[in-house]
Amino acid sequence: MTFFAAGFDFLTKRRNKIDKDTKNKVLDLEKKIHILEAKIEEREDAIKQLEHDVSFVHKLLEKKG
Repeated sequence: MTFFAAGFDFLTKRRNKIDKDTKNKVLDLEKKIHILEAKIEEREDAIKQLEHDVSFVHKLLEKKG
């Protein structure tokens, strides 16, 4: 194996390793994004429920007053 062939072989293996590492990092970040989106959706639902409850209580207080 010549020096150039060894050099190209090294660079190809290095690039493939970097590609795998990058792909793994991207997949991990996508998973984290999905988890965060789910948490945001849960919090938005909780906020909507609280707004509904506050509105209901407000209407009850208006009727009493």
